[in-house]
Amino acid sequence: MNTKQINLIKELLGALFEQSYHARFRQYVVFSAEEKEVDDEDLSNIIAKLLSNGFFPKIYKEDGRVLIHVASRSIDVTSSRVWINVALFIITVFTTMMAGAVLIGKDYFADFSNIIYGWKYSLAVLAVLTAHEFGHYFAARYHQISATLPYYIPLPLPGFHFGTLGAFIKIKSPIQNRFALLDVGAAGPISGFVVSLFFLILGYASLPNLEGIIQFVETIHPWGDLGEGGINLVLGKSLLFAFFNDFLAGGRLPMNEVYHFPFIFAGWIGLLITAINLIPIGQLDGGHILYALVGRQARLIGVSAFGLLIILNLFLIIQYFSFVWVLWIILIFVLIGFRHPPTMNDRVSLNYPRMVTGWFCLGLFIVCFPPLPLFII
Repeated sequence: MNTKQINLIKELLGALFEQSYHARFRQYVVFSAEEKEVDDEDLSNIIAKLLSNGFFPKIYKEDGRVLIHVASRSIDVTSSRVWINVALFIITVFTTMMAGAVLIGKDYFADFSNIIYGWKYSLAVLAVLTAHEFGHYFAARYHQISATLPYYIPLPLPGFHFGTLGAFIKIKSPIQNRFALLDVGAAGPISGFVVSLFFLILGYASLPNLEGIIQFVETIHPWGDLGEGGINLVLGKSLLFAFFNDFLAGGRLPMNEVYHFPFIFAGWIGLLITAINLIPIGQLDGGHILYALVGRQARLIGVSAFGLLIILNLFLIIQYFSFVWVLWIILIFVLIGFRHPPTMNDRVSLNYPRMVTGWFCLGLFIVCFPPLPLFII
């Protein structure tokens, strides 16, 4: 970090802060001030000014003083690669249409034009994914956090599957405080949840009576007859899905036939996506939200949640010989982890509306989580 940059930082920080340390090799400089002379609003304004001028600050408290570690960043002058996001989205449109066509018994291998029959499912499931990821994206942009557009993951395989492995965005700059962390973490699940509810309501509002369901399913396969070598794949229920299917719809739609009804199936997938993302562990959305709410205590709660997930899967293995959560247990243990990195200023506390939003999201996890999402009978 050169003298010109350091002088600019001094100007942005103001007279209260004095330079304490300059790590030339690691390219950061440390400024400090008396803690009693700096309030949280001052720190928030300082962070915003430093970010807008191309610096990454981190806030610490030590021996009655506030320390600001300021690092420089190089400006990204590489060409935009939005074409990658667009290409992946277009491919995922086709793979979800392929999946949707299979779900209603249309063979696109025999006639590729049959792929068009998968449009309802493709529209619904991509609307859920898009709402979720753009919820994160717009919240990040609102807080001046650098983030990529969504990357969609197509799944171009024959047979029964979702047609996609989901979507994600990359956060490319530090998160300023717990306030911003809560907004970014919660915006995705809430947005995806709302769209999932829309398609569940639309799907169940247009669901025929039992006779009509049987007639529709028999255009795909004989009712109750799986054919030679067939398997009976049953979807599991969350509390919210059970409310729609068993209470509002009177239980007339069997759970092994849900995937033939594209809007309802996409809504079920949307609730599953919401629940998985809201698992309160590490750097999942639920982990972000939990850290924003309780700070460093989030790690202990996350480890406890992980233990409960292991216990759940042991029960499912013993009772149903189901290993459905094993992959997520491995991913959490190996890749996601339990530690959540601090924000640049953890001292900024949440206001009441944000606290309500955070606990509401963790409540969504409870009502959207299916203990046994898929099983075979």
